[in-house]
Amino acid sequence: MSTIIITYPFPTSRMKYAANILFNVCLGMKVDWDCSSNNDILTLSYGGHALSCPVHALSLSDDENAISAGVNWAHWGRFTYPCEVLGMTDLQFDPLAAAFFCCVRWEELDSQGEKNNQFRDVHGRYRGSVSSAYTHKMLKTPLVENLAHAIASELQIPADLYSSDYAFESTIDVDIAYAFKGRDLFHHVFASLRDFLFFRWGALRNRFDVLMGGADPYSTYDWLIAVNQPVKTPVRFFILYSDYKRPYDLPVHKAVLDRLIAKLAKSSLVSWHPSYESSSSLRVFEKEKHCFENNGVKNANNTEVIRTHFLMGEQSSWNQLEGLGIKHDYSMGYADQVGFRSGMSKPYPAYDVVTEKPMDLIIHPFAVMDSTLKSYLMLDTYEALEEVSQLSDSVRDVGGVMVIVWHNTSVSNYGIWQGWQSLYKEVVLRCIP
Repeated sequence: MSTIIITYPFPTSRMKYAANILFNVCLGMKVDWDCSSNNDILTLSYGGHALSCPVHALSLSDDENAISAGVNWAHWGRFTYPCEVLGMTDLQFDPLAAAFFCCVRWEELDSQGEKNNQFRDVHGRYRGSVSSAYTHKMLKTPLVENLAHAIASELQIPADLYSSDYAFESTIDVDIAYAFKGRDLFHHVFASLRDFLFFRWGALRNRFDVLMGGADPYSTYDWLIAVNQPVKTPVRFFILYSDYKRPYDLPVHKAVLDRLIAKLAKSSLVSWHPSYESSSSLRVFEKEKHCFENNGVKNANNTEVIRTHFLMGEQSSWNQLEGLGIKHDYSMGYADQVGFRSGMSKPYPAYDVVTEKPMDLIIHPFAVMDSTLKSYLMLDTYEALEEVSQLSDSVRDVGGVMVIVWHNTSVSNYGIWQGWQSLYKEVVLRCIP
């Protein structure tokens, strides 16, 4: 493994964390720190080549100064990066601060806990459309990985020492396992009455067809698995396994889910999808976790890998997730915009800004979600495929991991998703290595 030398007298935990992401996670290189210099300039070197710059306040854990001064962006090469610094130096920004800014979602910290305002939606999720990466037109590229590659090129590190293979991972969120199947008699009577009163004859007919043994519209699992046969990595299903609570948590009976999980586990990866309610209740989270661990399905009851429902997991929840035994979180992405929320496509370790320490929790960013394309960006299937293709190309450029989020419902050709089933097949064909 090749080594890059970083010279700085007193490297902080943030600097070491960012260096690990830039050079180990992104490039597969080792980092050696040279602390012998009395100069407060940061220097990156390999062989006889070096890059230097002043250190940004974020690298020094001086958030107060960073907030008061603002985090400005600077252009270098093909891209624009955060954490501008001033001076006659090689770089007009601090690359370690830039990586830290992106990966820990530093700009989101000030608005944590807020809802329905300029920065966050009614669910409290940070809006991608107000992120600085979106503002600077850098959201649709894995910016941190691009930065690592740009530094490697500038230091004339041979590409064969850090190049990696592009990978693709399809993940399916199962929020509503079945449209009609798996619910009790009271639910069917009430829903049928509602369909009748609102003249929803199609839904009423479909409900009775399923009750008489017909196929449920949302039972798209065999089709999804078949489409993913050419993919080296098995499709990963995130199963909502909670109590029924409108309007956001709408699972079917546990016994029905258990049979589905057992079927999926034969050919796919099965992970837990904590409910909307669990994002605000530790008691509910622990209850659901215990239930999923005891679903009785071998190799499909592990709760160490999750994606939070409605993408409610973010930096503020990392510490709690790790404390509850979660080791991998697939929630890193925006609901309203496609792209790379943390500037990363590859998995990377989380960071605790309270204790100022790296964490064992691994963050798995995703690039695009089906409902973002349709419901937020209002794209048709042709435009959606173009969007996904551009994202995939940007990940291929850095040998990253193209992760997509789809739903069993969006390939059903049922209801609002009519005509969208074929898109998923085109997306898989476009994204596979």
